[in-house]
Amino acid sequence: MKANVSKKQIALLALSVIIIALGLVFLVSAMQILPLFNAITNALGRYIIVIATMSCGIMLFSNVALTIEDNKLRNGLTLGITIFAFVLTLPLVYVFIAIFPANVGIMGFVGREIMMLDTIVAGFHAWFGNGAFVYVVYAFMLVLSIVFLLEPLAVGILALKGKALFLFEKGKPIVYIGELPVLKKIREREEK
Repeated sequence: MKANVSKKQIALLALSVIIIALGLVFLVSAMQILPLFNAITNALGRYIIVIATMSCGIMLFSNVALTIEDNKLRNGLTLGITIFAFVLTLPLVYVFIAIFPANVGIMGFVGREIMMLDTIVAGFHAWFGNGAFVYVVYAFMLVLSIVFLLEPLAVGILALKGKALFLFEKGKPIVYIGELPVLKKIREREEK
């Protein structure tokens, strides 16, 4: 059985893969393996570009995958991007857990040099100072990184079950779990 995927869906999936690949190049550059970001001296500035690029690519891929009518293809693409996003976000959570001891000079975890914790801490201090406020920022970023980790995971799991998380209805904020729109469209078409 041939999967019915439109040219627009294929083009958008291809675009998302290009954006993700660009994000990976930016990630390698942010780690100072490639000299692409040498003009940006603050590590936070480099990583903000990485996070923004990767988020756009992953969200585009996820949203397009959820519109594909073929169950096996939709579920395969959804599972793949969910695992990719989860694995890619784990180091972000690690950084914001490890940054607290790194900030006070007791950092002894493996990966300090690889994760560039010292330069990330220096970047936070350059932007937010050395006072107590920087810990508020760290805590906020830790919560945000956990949301970045769990939200795509929850959306992926729901999608594999044929469900979707809705945040708005008719322009009003409301949170509920409902039928995946593509499945609703197929069901309504079959009922006619």
